[in-house]
Amino acid sequence: MSASQAAVNFRTRPFTDRCDRIRRRGDHALIGVSTNNSYFSAERLTALVHWAQRHFRAVDIICADLHIDTVLTAEGAAPESVGRRARRRVTDVRRRIRKAVQSASPDGPVPGTHLLSDFQHNGAYQRLRADIDRALCEDPEFADACHDMIRIHLLGQPQNTGGTHSAAGPVAGGPADAAEDDQVRAGLQYLSGELPFFVDTPSILGVPSSVSCYHLFTPVLGPLYMRENGLRAADNQAFLAVTPDDAPVHPDDAPAHPDDAGRPGDAGSSAPGRPGGAGDVT
Repeated sequence: MSASQAAVNFRTRPFTDRCDRIRRRGDHALIGVSTNNSYFSAERLTALVHWAQRHFRAVDIICADLHIDTVLTAEGAAPESVGRRARRRVTDVRRRIRKAVQSASPDGPVPGTHLLSDFQHNGAYQRLRADIDRALCEDPEFADACHDMIRIHLLGQPQNTGGTHSAAGPVAGGPADAAEDDQVRAGLQYLSGELPFFVDTPSILGVPSSVSCYHLFTPVLGPLYMRENGLRAADNQAFLAVTPDDAPVHPDDAPAHPDDAGRPGDAGSSAPGRPGGAGDVT
């Protein structure tokens, strides 16, 4: 590990107090890596792996390789280039992950690496995919949150302030709306491949409890963690926003107050308008 990697500290912000308690167990960390995202450089992934090895007894890294071709097609990519571009994105991310794992600490747990497509025949993963598909059709609150994720992270639009959606997407009003609908539907397919690991990683990977680590809070966390009905995260599933201490803070993802660090079960907010446990710099 280089001196620069050794010097990296991360802000950690659990989404809820329950997430904080699960984090403190230290059973398992899941690092999800999306393609075509400059945030996940080889250096940052290496630093994340070292951080996870220090705090968890098991670590897995998953590359989201499903439905990239569908998203590219919806974005207007030439059909003859879609397959090549999707493969190139996955190859690039796998190379960065491999470099991070090769640089892992020999004193920590050996990180496991996976593609989302590796779980196509995993019974728990398939059951969760069916639950998610059902919720997209029958659970307006969950469907709205998923559409907001697509709008914000794929289309670069502001979060929706009203209205409901189904899995088919919003009603189109013209050619531009129709193109956007195609992108939303493609984005939902891509997102649905990732969501089982937001809901119940322990049942998929066979670990006692798990913390999904990402650098942002996302709209779908509200329905999964903050209500008593509908599709919800498993009791032993947590979500943790993990960002380098020197990285700019997203306006909707402010760090916890320094006085909150290290206090389990704190009821203070970890981000404006969101519940959350204590935030730490580690």
